Amino acid sequence: MGELILRSNTQQDWVSIIFFINLLFISINLFLDPIRLKRMIKFYATDLYITKHTNERNLNYLSIYNLISFLLILNTLCLYIFTLSNYSNEVIKFSSRYYYLIIALLIFFGIRFLFVKFITKQISGITQLKLLFFKSFTHNVQFALILFILLFCSFYSSISNVKFVWISSFVGLVWFFYQSKVIIFIFRSKPKEILYIILYLCTLKIVPWYWIYFFVIEFIL
Repeated sequence: MGELILRSNTQQDWVSIIFFINLLFISINLFLDPIRLKRMIKFYATDLYITKHTNERNLNYLSIYNLISFLLILNTLCLYIFTLSNYSNEVIKFSSRYYYLIIALLIFFGIRFLFVKFITKQISGITQLKLLFFKSFTHNVQFALILFILLFCSFYSSISNVKFVWISSFVGLVWFFYQSKVIIFIFRSKPKEILYIILYLCTLKIVPWYWIYFFVIEFIL
């Protein structure tokens, strides 16, 4: 019994470090650009945020602020998968499994980034398309923050598994709604490039998530 309690506490301490890293990411972005972060948190005013912060520096996804935001998305997604694996009685026993998950998703998102750059070059009106991708990225960061808060509350409170699944599913549906709005706008504004848009949807929005489920969840977890 003592060994079981020790392993449980070790597991809890390890996950607490992961939560701390996410809080550290948020603190770094707050230090780098407090006004931008505060405006991003205002989920109801995303269009105003896009208007105020659309410039070459912010559209560069390799900038420090955007890279930190990407790491926040990545770590939150891994935390979510980790939490779901706990609820399905498939506990990740070692922290190395979490590292494998991060590496797999990092490779996936890296390939996805290169595909986005390729498709963007093939479609006319690149400036407008960059704005739409920036809006999509902003939604991803916003919902990563919401999901992170939900995960934090789930881990450090007595919220039931059923409530967590229902609430996180609702958050996922809202995220899907906002992403769909961006995709529909791309269809309407770029009807001549329909082939590249379909390629974008298939290679970057649909198939990769099936790959994540099959390879990451089934194989790694």
